[in-house]
Amino acid sequence: MMLLIPLILLVHLILLCNTRFTLWPEMVVYPFLLNNGFSLYRDIINPYPPFLSGFLTAFSRVFGYNPFPYQILTWVIIVITDIVIFIITKKIFQKTSYALMSTLFFIVLSIPFSINGLWFDLIQTPIILIAFCYFYKFIVSKKQNGDNLFFSIFFLTIAFFIKQQVLWLLFWFLIVLIFKFGKKISKIFFARIPYLIMPFLILLLIQLVLFWQKGLLTDFLYWNYYFPFVQASKMPGYILLPTVHQLFILFALLLLFTPLFLKRNFQSNLIISTTFVLVLFAYPRFDYFHLIPSLSILSLAAAQNFKLFFRSNKPTQFIFIASFLFLSVFTIRYITKNWTKEVRFFEKNIFQTASILEKITTPQESVYIQNGPDQLLPLADRIPIKPWADEFPWYLELNGMQDKIVNSLTEQNPRFIIFKPYDSGYKYQTGSYRPGKIVSFIENNYQNFAQISDTLWLKVKK
Repeated sequence: MMLLIPLILLVHLILLCNTRFTLWPEMVVYPFLLNNGFSLYRDIINPYPPFLSGFLTAFSRVFGYNPFPYQILTWVIIVITDIVIFIITKKIFQKTSYALMSTLFFIVLSIPFSINGLWFDLIQTPIILIAFCYFYKFIVSKKQNGDNLFFSIFFLTIAFFIKQQVLWLLFWFLIVLIFKFGKKISKIFFARIPYLIMPFLILLLIQLVLFWQKGLLTDFLYWNYYFPFVQASKMPGYILLPTVHQLFILFALLLLFTPLFLKRNFQSNLIISTTFVLVLFAYPRFDYFHLIPSLSILSLAAAQNFKLFFRSNKPTQFIFIASFLFLSVFTIRYITKNWTKEVRFFEKNIFQTASILEKITTPQESVYIQNGPDQLLPLADRIPIKPWADEFPWYLELNGMQDKIVNSLTEQNPRFIIFKPYDSGYKYQTGSYRPGKIVSFIENNYQNFAQISDTLWLKVKK
């Protein structure tokens, strides 16, 4: 049976190789700018901790900015996630067949949930799984081995410094500890706090010192902590709730586990409740790929859920079958629609436009991209003005941000602007959003010169 592991991993790789890969532009733009003298958080508007950006900066020095190395990196992380799911499921349920079935469930269903893309949530997923495994071992152990709790918190700390929303999971683990141990919580957890939070304090202190030495401490604290936890949810356009169709998909996934919901034991309760907490990772900007961490935890109980299906009553079996069919259609449609498609955000026309930009500009002059694809910058090896920010309303509607960019346009005086005409839609919708001061300055000082692709125009100084 163990021989089936390489086979199901091969199935996953075949699906990954043939379905559309998404390389989010930030994954190459952030490293490109950092490798060209931009300062994180001051010159680059980036509301994420520095770990992943730092890693990708070093990665891009070796492999460049074309998609293929990032595909390989992504697939390696996904296969590691598969293996971690297999190992943890086997540890929890003590059955190789369960581990194989749960891994296969994750492999198939992760494809339509857009696992085939490089983003912060994917990097966090195997780390969160390992943190959950150590936490589970601590909870079920009669001796309450403090090392298991330490390693659980340690891996959550690493995940936190990749993307901050893992804080939800830390709070949930604390609630579980209180519920499980009651009055003993002081001895079990609070007495160990200095020991448990030591890795967090050390890593945080290192970051504080490094950014202080660079004169970036205020920027680091603002974009890492104040903006995501206090400011972001107040910004226009930032909250993106799921559509009705997306909600149906999410409910179908959860209802598929109705047999497990009705099976009241500690294993299923912890897995299901942790899954619900991780669904919060998809807030405030919902998309399927934000659900990959929750899907990975839910997959741990997939085999047990299938086994319970055969012992369930008729209504439960009906809910399971209906959900299964709905998700099967969702999966087949996704694979059919995305089979052998070009890399998302790095299609052929993007490379053609980057080639044009490289020919008409020199490496010494700055370029401004208005409402267009920022991935042109690393592909054409051209530098934007400082500060650089994606044209998102939750960044540009901050007090003074547009003024900074207009001042930079005035001082750095780029000869060319790459412009994508704004869509018709909601005022603060991505693609439709028009930052007033920036738009006014460009319209007064630049004019259309030539159309360089189906969607992009080149503007020049008047």
